[in-house]
Amino acid sequence: MMVIYQDDAFKSVLNEFKPALTEKQLNVILSCIPNDPAQIQPIFKQSWAGKLFVEPVKAIGSEPDQQAAPIDYPAKDKIALWCRLYEEHTKDEAGTGIKYKTGAAEAGKIKALAVTPDELEFILKAYFVSKEWFTLPKSISNFIKKYNEIRAMAYSKPVPKVKNFPLPFDPIYFHNLNTNDQRLYWDHLRANGYKWVDAPGRGGKWEKQHTQ
Repeated sequence: MMVIYQDDAFKSVLNEFKPALTEKQLNVILSCIPNDPAQIQPIFKQSWAGKLFVEPVKAIGSEPDQQAAPIDYPAKDKIALWCRLYEEHTKDEAGTGIKYKTGAAEAGKIKALAVTPDELEFILKAYFVSKEWFTLPKSISNFIKKYNEIRAMAYSKPVPKVKNFPLPFDPIYFHNLNTNDQRLYWDHLRANGYKWVDAPGRGGKWEKQHTQ
């Protein structure tokens, strides 16, 4: 699980648990995540069954590690890469793409991004082909604002897009979905009159609610 903070506040999570978490399990985990990132480290020191591996990752805009070598990647080269990929992404049937125009504000934002040339190209290619809500609109400002989510998406395993959700609830189908599509499936169930009902002991099930 990757816990994402932005502006010193909890924002979202990306999880790759196998098998996929149930709605109840995910809600329990989310309830344990503090809003203040400074409070999350003590949680890792608590005693839990099994093993927990933690890899801290510096956030965008945080103070650079003094022992790490600086990345020599000029802003003009980052912008040139962005413009090239943007033009390729916007090509029409005639092969004509739209040229991206950057301003001083966006140039300053991408200049501060600490990333290698290869990694930036890899992440940008995933960003331009994605239709996830957080990747829209396609702009430098949005890319920098949603960088943590976009980077996590780029390095995650691709999952086929869900077009239709089965009714009633299909647990095998559900466990083969990624986290975002599982949430969409839950929304689809609720929209069609289903409600999660806890059963005695462990677990529960989705039941159709009949209106009078």
